[in-house]
Amino acid sequence: MKGTLQIRRQIRSIGNTKKMTKAMELVSAAKMRKAIAAVLATRPYATFARDVLRYLASRTADASLHPLLEVRPVKKAGFIVVSTNRGLCGSFNATLALTVRQKMARVKEEGASSTEVLSMGKRARDILARTGTNIAADFLKKDITTQVADILPLAHMVMKRYAEKELDRVYLAYTDYISSVKQKPVCVQLLPLELGSGIDVPSADGRQKELAGMLFEPSETQVLSYVIPRLLEVQLFQAVLESEASEHSSRMLAMHNASEAATDILSDLRLAYNQIRQAGITQEIAEISSGRAALE
Repeated sequence: MKGTLQIRRQIRSIGNTKKMTKAMELVSAAKMRKAIAAVLATRPYATFARDVLRYLASRTADASLHPLLEVRPVKKAGFIVVSTNRGLCGSFNATLALTVRQKMARVKEEGASSTEVLSMGKRARDILARTGTNIAADFLKKDITTQVADILPLAHMVMKRYAEKELDRVYLAYTDYISSVKQKPVCVQLLPLELGSGIDVPSADGRQKELAGMLFEPSETQVLSYVIPRLLEVQLFQAVLESEASEHSSRMLAMHNASEAATDILSDLRLAYNQIRQAGITQEIAEISSGRAALE
């Protein structure tokens, strides 16, 4: 009977765990739908903004027009790392941290003397800190980011430090949302702006719109001083949205897998419980039969 009591306790405990993981799966699914809707709604604009940035960099590759256009030898590189505040999302943060460390190693091989991290999200920050990575700054990250204003403190700090030559190159590390079951950690160069050639961008009605005819009024310097920071803010905002859609998708899948595993364990425990009970009943019947035969 001691065996059956222990199994009953295990069944009760795992059943309670399954209820929690199922509830967390449903919550993550609701957040995932909102995050995916946000990322899909802003992705076309962010893509167009990135193409405009590349065109501006190719058209006006003159550091005198804007300090964010300056290209210089890399001595110190900064990494913006967008991760999560909470766990229970599989290897989401560990994989992102590994991607950052690998990129840091390559940057140092190319000649950088030091690297640092500007984090947005606690989990990857903690993983990187345990490996000895320099965490230069940490910024608050909401569970679901809804407006560009949420990322402005980080964006302004990065642009200011680059313009003042405290950083010679800035990378942006986040998890790109591909589908609800597939997400990819990436580390892309944010500053300096990478040069691009003439870029054709599809317009809303599907026709090709040339950027080559772009005019600057009242002057290139005035336009760039306003446009470049805004477009960079859009790139950072989109990366945060991509990361959040990936996070909630990963967490929903992790909780779904946990619920399925709990179901399998419960099935095995119930089978073991019934086998022990059946063995006990069989033994009692045998003892009663033996006692009756002895009395006869």
